[in-house]
Amino acid sequence: MEQNTAALILDNKPDTRAETYPFAAAIYTPKTQDRSALNVFAREMVAAGVRVGGLVQEVLRDDDGRLRGMNAVDVETGARAPIKAPLPDKPQGEVCLLDTAALTDTSAVLRRNIADRLDLIIVEKFGDQEQRGAGLSDEIFAAIADGIPLLIAVPQSAREVWDERTGSMGETLEFEVAAFHRWWERVSG
Repeated sequence: MEQNTAALILDNKPDTRAETYPFAAAIYTPKTQDRSALNVFAREMVAAGVRVGGLVQEVLRDDDGRLRGMNAVDVETGARAPIKAPLPDKPQGEVCLLDTAALTDTSAVLRRNIADRLDLIIVEKFGDQEQRGAGLSDEIFAAIADGIPLLIAVPQSAREVWDERTGSMGETLEFEVAAFHRWWERVSG
């Protein structure tokens, strides 16, 4: 596992806003009741005229509330990519499997957002793949290195890995829309 990825990148980028470290981890736990805060915040930022990109998750459930899958949603365009689907040999909605190829394909969204120098990139989430340095990891740290404000959902269970990979730079936020707005005011002002 790479250590202090963000610190190494930022130290080697002379012309970034590294002094302010404009990225934040929105920490959530299994007890976090409302996981829609990133989606709500993204919509509010778009409505406010902020050029926002990134990927948020859309959980799909059947009429009985059973998990049917998950989409990665492009914040900028609204395009959806299925990244989780039920396992074919399991009863409906019991277990969903991450499609790592589809997740990797979504990295093009973040690369486009970085190339377009958007005002803000939102990523849900620093999951198992990213904790291992795969998935969207390269794009997440490229956005940080380029000084583009980044807000990312990080499960409490991955907090130590996140801190290690970022050198404990950036901010840590409660998983709530009001905290995201306060952070945005600080980094955008």
